[in-house]
Amino acid sequence: MSDRSRPPTNTTRRARREAERRAGRTAPAKGSDGRSPIFWITAAALVVGLVFVIALFFANQPADTLVLTPPSDPTPTELADGRALGSADAPATLDVWADFQCPSCAIFSRAAEARIIREYVATNKLRIVFHDFAFIGDESRQAAIAARAAEAQGKFWPYHDWLFANQDGENLGGFRREVLVGIARRVGLDVGAFEAALGDSTLADAVTTETASGAKASVRSTPTLIIDGQVIRGVPAWDELSAAIEAAIAKAGGQAAP
Repeated sequence: MSDRSRPPTNTTRRARREAERRAGRTAPAKGSDGRSPIFWITAAALVVGLVFVIALFFANQPADTLVLTPPSDPTPTELADGRALGSADAPATLDVWADFQCPSCAIFSRAAEARIIREYVATNKLRIVFHDFAFIGDESRQAAIAARAAEAQGKFWPYHDWLFANQDGENLGGFRREVLVGIARRVGLDVGAFEAALGDSTLADAVTTETASGAKASVRSTPTLIIDGQVIRGVPAWDELSAAIEAAIAKAGGQAAP
């Protein structure tokens, strides 16, 4: 065979080197696992982006990390009529004057009042009317205003129950704005409308006016209970309280409301 049919050896080597050089330019380097660095850069960018989106989501959520205690014996809301409980036609009415910071008021609400509701209000023999006597301090006034703001959304009694369940000293921050708003969330209020109502001077004036009227009605401390003109201060024994209620019902004729 003639040597003319074979390409020059140096030409073949140059072509091979050129092909290898071109391959080295276009083929991306690979890691030990066979993946391109571009893969890992892209994956890292996706992870960073996901973390950012999650952080942004939680940053835009309402901050509510309060630990609050639910009421142990919630007031039956089907009996509610604003800040009253029971039928307006009930033969007797019990007026309750209270301060949301008052520990004795909380005891009365959880124990005696709950029993009164079961035995007399639910049976249409008695109507309970709540009155503000916010005299302990500024947090008493703020809590009373907040309860009235809840009343505007039809939830005075649930809010009332949560306030008494979460007392934490007197004027020590137990009813600071953060707590009042936190309770509004637990109760299911429109928080925006509730917060706007907290600054309503009409509600603040109503609390001040009712507290002043309580002083004129012989209220000096809380709780003060008034039934058929009889004034009962503090948390009475059940026998004393039920006797006063029964006497008021009997005086009215003992007729249960239909």
